Amino acid sequence: MSELNDHPESAAEMGAIDLDGLKPQSVEPHDAPWPDDTVATADAAVDSALGRLAGVSAAPVAEHSGLYAEVHDLLLAALDADER
Repeated sequence: MSELNDHPESAAEMGAIDLDGLKPQSVEPHDAPWPDDTVATADAAVDSALGRLAGVSAAPVAEHSGLYAEVHDLLLAALDADER
């Protein structure tokens, strides 16, 4: 299975993007409320993986990438299980 974030664009093509016309986006304050509108997917493995995201807002920022990686791995495992 290929990763969804594998991009076929070459580094040269990516460097050709004109960034001069871009405007900075507004940034939400650090105390913005965490969304709590989790929707059930009817797939227990996916719902369990997405349930791990509930703890992200309480975790130190340094741990966020590890939590996201864990959720990613759990979702990949759920996809792989569907292929069998």
